[in-house]
Amino acid sequence: MNTEGQLRSFIVDELRWEGGETLTADYPLITRGVVDSLGILSIVSFIESTFAVQIQDEELVPEHFGTIASMVRLIDAKVAA
Repeated sequence: MNTEGQLRSFIVDELRWEGGETLTADYPLITRGVVDSLGILSIVSFIESTFAVQIQDEELVPEHFGTIASMVRLIDAKVAA
């Protein structure tokens, strides 16, 4: 499963979001109430353990966690570094 698919599965399965079919890569997660601050912390923990990267405090901004696509870009940049 690719990075996008892993994130989507985590949000649907672990955060128990029931709108799985509409969860596209560009779906606004924060503004639509899919994730809140605790959800973001859960996602960060999942990203760090799954992709062996470290998310810095200054990276915990909506620009990085507002959509699945933005999280994929962050992960890809960290893995490539």
